[in-house]
Formats: sequence, C-alpha cells, structure tokens
Amino acid sequence: MMEYTYYTDIFSMLQALAAGLIMGVYYDAFRFLRRIVHFESISVAMQDFFFWTTSAVYLFFVCVKLNNGYIRIYFVFFALVGWSIYFVTVGKIVFAAFDVIIKFISRILATVKKTLTSKISQLYTRIK
Repeated sequence: MMEYTYYTDIFSMLQALAAGLIMGVYYDAFRFLRRIVHFESISVAMQDFFFWTTSAVYLFFVCVKLNNGYIRIYFVFFALVGWSIYFVTVGKIVFAAFDVIIKFISRILATVKKTLTSKISQLYTRIK
C-alpha cells in the first residue's frame, strides 16, 4: 500500500482537475453537435442526462483507480472545478474557433448551392 501524505492529496487534486478538463472536452462534443444540428429541448435534456451519467461513471472509475480504491469527495469537487475552468477559458476559445469554421463552411456550401442552382436553372431553360 502506498504511504499517504499531503503530496498524495495534491497529486489527486491535480488528477481530478485533469479529469474535469477531459469532461469539458467531452461536453464540447455535445455542444458542437448542437451547434450543427438543432435539437428539440427534450433531446437536449436527454443528451445532458447522458453526459452527466457517463461523466459520473468515468469519475467514479478514475477516482477509484487513482486513489487505490478509495473514493474521495474532494476528487469530485476538483473534477467539477476543472470542468468549470475549461468551460470558461479554453472552452470559450475552442467554441469561438468552431463557430468561425462553421461560418466558413456554411459560406462555401452556400456558394456551391448558388452555383449549382444557377447551372441547373440554365440547363433547365435550355432543355425547355
């Protein structure tokens, strides 16, 4: 068995923060999907339920594995702190970059659609 010290707690807190950051990236996957596809509110609620359920299972197993089978309440707290830090810092930057990419792709698709519509219309008038 590993000797328990304050460094053990500090290391566990840092691992919990990292687990929270991973949860933030995972949540961004749902946010990106919602940005692309517009879901009904019940579907969004189900997605959130799925996220929090799978995140809770993930945190449980990570906490047990990293703490030699012990479940520490502060691990969950610091994981939520890590998730919050990601959400208000890196998450905002990543999401803003994603919005720029979506707008760029949307403009390209609109141009392609406009060009195709024009060509099909011209072809239709020639056939008539």
